[in-house]
Amino acid sequence: MSDPTNTTAAPLDFRWSPVGKQTKVSLRVLAGEDVLEDDTIDLGKQSQRIAFAERVAAAGDVPVEDVEKELLSILDQRRATNEPKDAAPEDDLAEQTRAALEQTDQDVREEAERLLEDPALLERIGVDIETAGVAGEQDLALTLYLVGTSRLQRRPLAAIVQGQSSSGKSYTVERVASLFPPEAVVHATQMTPQALFHAKPGSLSHRWVVAGERSRLENDDKAEATRAMREMLSAGRLTKMMPMKVAGEIQTVTIEQEGPIAFVESTTSARVFEEDQNRCVMLSTDERRSQTRTIMRRLAMHASGKVRSDGPRVVARHHALQRLLERRTIVIPFAERLVELLEVFADRVECRRAYPMVLSIIEASALLHQRQRQTDQDGRLIAEPADYGVAARLLSGPLARTIGESLSDPGRRFLERLLAEVDDTIDPLPTPFTAKDVRRRLSVGRSTVCGFLSELEDKGFLDPTEAAPVGRGRPPKAWKPTGRDGEDLDVLPPVEKLFPVDGGNEMTKMPPAKPR
Repeated sequence: MSDPTNTTAAPLDFRWSPVGKQTKVSLRVLAGEDVLEDDTIDLGKQSQRIAFAERVAAAGDVPVEDVEKELLSILDQRRATNEPKDAAPEDDLAEQTRAALEQTDQDVREEAERLLEDPALLERIGVDIETAGVAGEQDLALTLYLVGTSRLQRRPLAAIVQGQSSSGKSYTVERVASLFPPEAVVHATQMTPQALFHAKPGSLSHRWVVAGERSRLENDDKAEATRAMREMLSAGRLTKMMPMKVAGEIQTVTIEQEGPIAFVESTTSARVFEEDQNRCVMLSTDERRSQTRTIMRRLAMHASGKVRSDGPRVVARHHALQRLLERRTIVIPFAERLVELLEVFADRVECRRAYPMVLSIIEASALLHQRQRQTDQDGRLIAEPADYGVAARLLSGPLARTIGESLSDPGRRFLERLLAEVDDTIDPLPTPFTAKDVRRRLSVGRSTVCGFLSELEDKGFLDPTEAAPVGRGRPPKAWKPTGRDGEDLDVLPPVEKLFPVDGGNEMTKMPPAKPR
């Protein structure tokens, strides 16, 4: 084996072949037909490399630096021959999944098989999530489960979970993510701006990236820090050109990182950078008193020994279930009809990203129910009305915030409390009111109040003004109600409107299908 090269200024021909498994080579240097040096050396040892370079430089009357540069280039090539050839990312993931399934207990695998074929699959998943430790939050938890499942799709989902501190957002994400096998999840509690670019090649493809708490800072620096995440979510891959030192020289190299990824992070901030928000399903925790009571009662039952923990069994069952899922192409025969019903919101540019979210969650539901769905003549899974029903149930609220002018659930509850104080017949909250006035009256933290007041102003529920001047200086910002209440806007049409009972309606007809 030889690798003839001639890259120095002098007419020298360096020929080498590997010896052993490290950095040792058999090296011959020629000038025309004359052999200047022929030896076996270890290029990884500086003393041997320099001694050889000096002999060649003296014999060929060339600068020793040129010979040293060529030897370093050969050293890089020699090291490259020792590196194992990486398998294709998808093949590597498939191999990990196959090996893990082989090691799964047969009874656990059979449970997972039965669960995949259960018509009440989503309800069963909801029960398992509760068994895994999540009290209440059923819609939030099921949405997160579908986000994780969507990692297998061509267009995975991304989500941001909003909620006050101690509302359980991070815990819910953590417990749902625990139901996914380790090879399918990338835990990244804190990411630097370059983290995604420099991950191991193939380590992100069709994984669920579970990030930690999002920074409360929403400025230009933060927007730059999340640019890589936005590119990966939009394009399904990352490409970046950057300078790197190669063979002793600075060269521009292209770094590519294949996706796509599913993604989730949490935040206590009521306002999220718009470019990030538009790419994610905006979810929120349940902060009602009833949910707090549910959590406290669940904790009390655990403490008193009245609840038997079957968590490890549930986790094992869902690891097997997720490993049994196959990547499939999915068709949605009612997609065009859905567009017609959504055209009323076409003046909102947010629809361009919201509509793909709806399609993705329909696909995620069909993928999860793949053993219960028909296939067309090309072997593609056919989404059914039940899959749209899942999307309508889980996304109506989040999309009402994205496309319409509806409030988040916490924002709506904050508005209700605020208006109750304003309308109090005994001691009403004076209007206009400042953030300080609201903090004192509602006993809520400063950052929480400021976030909610900004949301209410953005959505048209409060009008900004200025408080009455007190002393010198500019008076603080104040607000007054506009008279709107926190009504919801129905964005997604109900199932019965998309699928009329009339059996002859063309939109309810499915394409030719193979038997299940």
